[in-house]
Amino acid sequence: MRGGKEARFKFLVPREYVENSESRRDGVSARDEVILRVYGCELITRGCQLLKLHHQACATAQVIFQRFYVKRSFVDFKVDFAAMAATWLASKVEENPRALRWVLQVFYRIDRRRKGLPLTPLEYTDPIFSNWRTNVTIAERYMLREFGFSIKVEHPHKLVLVLLSPQVLNASRALTQEAWNLLNDSLRTTACVQYTPETVACAMIKLASKRAKEALPLNPPWWAMFDVREEDMQDCAQMVTRLYTLPKIDDALVPQVAKEVSDGER
Repeated sequence: MRGGKEARFKFLVPREYVENSESRRDGVSARDEVILRVYGCELITRGCQLLKLHHQACATAQVIFQRFYVKRSFVDFKVDFAAMAATWLASKVEENPRALRWVLQVFYRIDRRRKGLPLTPLEYTDPIFSNWRTNVTIAERYMLREFGFSIKVEHPHKLVLVLLSPQVLNASRALTQEAWNLLNDSLRTTACVQYTPETVACAMIKLASKRAKEALPLNPPWWAMFDVREEDMQDCAQMVTRLYTLPKIDDALVPQVAKEVSDGER
């Protein structure tokens, strides 16, 4: 059983690995790396909405994106291309595939809207189409190589719904919604590459309970059935809480940060 559990979460990495990431070694500051991670996930969310991908595919795309930048540097791979590649790859992993040309069209629309330009379609004859297609294809190949051509993602969302159901913790609808929102926000952090889905689920439930000011039973400690440690839950909750202290990731801040860290594009 233990061997099976370790196999499920073989991608998980310790905090020291994240804090000494490839981007950090290339001179990207901790603040800039966080901003680019959040921006990439927000870009993926917008793209998935326009592509009408289901929620699980969107969550998987963000996990793939976070995993990729644990292995590779923001200096080597432009965040926009990685976000497109993660979205395209996740759509196939979750059996909700979208053609690459539609992924490019959607992200081109997002890019033009961000720049305040007319929302014109991306023509196949446009050099941008060829450039983006090449870069996204290369990024996807590197993702597959880094993951050993095996991508398995487990999300904590279903577990949260089960734990907060009337049969278990009997939480209110407001607390359940708050926990769900926190889970989605946690995808913008490295929690998904540092902790098991059970740890993330329990951490977000406790954080939601605190934010909603709704007490949950603590005795017996319901999180103990998943072998979840309190210190891990606290660390996971702090990751999400820190998100809300960041400056707004707006269209003026991100290009400036991306320009500072991108010495070259693939």
